[in-house]
Amino acid sequence: MVSAALLTQARRSAGLSQRALAARAGVAQQEITRYERGRVTPSLERLRALIAACGLELTFALARADDSYDAQIVAVLALAQSLRLEHALRDAQPLRVARAQASGASAPTHADVLGVLRALDRVAVRYVLIGELAEVMHGSPLLPITSTVTIVARAGQRDSLSAAITASGGQPTASVATSLIDAPARFTLGLDGVELVVAPAPAGTQGYEDLRRDATSVRIDEDLTVMVASLIDLVRVAEASEDRARLPALRRTLELATATADASADAA
Repeated sequence: MVSAALLTQARRSAGLSQRALAARAGVAQQEITRYERGRVTPSLERLRALIAACGLELTFALARADDSYDAQIVAVLALAQSLRLEHALRDAQPLRVARAQASGASAPTHADVLGVLRALDRVAVRYVLIGELAEVMHGSPLLPITSTVTIVARAGQRDSLSAAITASGGQPTASVATSLIDAPARFTLGLDGVELVVAPAPAGTQGYEDLRRDATSVRIDEDLTVMVASLIDLVRVAEASEDRARLPALRRTLELATATADASADAA
């Protein structure tokens, strides 16, 4: 399924539908579908050609095998998806406390993060969650120690976003425009320093509609459900970002999560 994820990531990064990619590559759309669903594994040469049709290049390098994340990822994947955020924030709390003490601030808690998400929910902001919080919900072993809630919001929600920011203890600014903005807007909120980042179109994506297409609805508390970007799309964002430090762990998470899902499907 590694080839399936790579092809899907490349196609979405190029902003192409399966039909458009098939036309560019001179193949039937069904072929692209079979590859992306993992029903057929393309040869390496075929995969390179399809990715080239996306305007990208599949590069290769040999490196020492690293399975240092595997045990952590497997342990997180064993948890219900609804519990992963709570466990990640709990495990990261000592690091967050240390960071907060160094700056003279108090450390945000799980409840503080949920407070921001609830504020967005109460005023019906339409968004997709990305960033560290979304990553741990998919099984990433990297702890979210920055207390940043990063969302990609649908355009045209100025009033709702302003209301959510105000309810969370922040101050809306003129940059929360009807069509959002061209660069991410950051708001340090009153809930012990939780930061809300509103990103119109993260690197490697075409924005809300692009990420919403494959996002998953996750219930993380009795009264709170959030739309979380797919793991493939989170890898896509990390791949295109300037800071790629999280990428190896995310790619390994994608491999193990896919293997786990395949094993469950076979057992069923």
